[in-house]
Amino acid sequence: MNKIKCSLVLLPVLVLLLNSCASVPAEIDASYHEEVFFKNAQEAMDANQYNVALYYYEVYLVRYPENHDKTIAAEYEKALIYYKTKDYDYSKALFEQVLDRYENSPFAIMFPERYKILSEKILLQIDEKLNPKKKNK
Repeated sequence: MNKIKCSLVLLPVLVLLLNSCASVPAEIDASYHEEVFFKNAQEAMDANQYNVALYYYEVYLVRYPENHDKTIAAEYEKALIYYKTKDYDYSKALFEQVLDRYENSPFAIMFPERYKILSEKILLQIDEKLNPKKKNK
């Protein structure tokens, strides 16, 4: 079951990385501090290089899984990238995973509340996009 979930999460990441114009770094310096990942990812997002930003968040999650407050931030940002690229179904699943972590993680008390609030708000927007209300004429 976990292999299936992992595959479902990694497949869109690989597609996004392979189909994008900007290239991701071939290698990330092992001496990079945690903050460098977020700085580089944010700069990439500001330049609309979502594949590069996603790469930095993915590598961060692998290298620093023990930093729970930053991990939830990276997971939120990944969901936001897919939302910005209009992959609403996948971003919805990722935002739901973020909210699930707030509900079920033993580390939830360490998570900044803002990612929960923002995830809930964006999920409402996604639902409106996926299920537009018919206007009465």
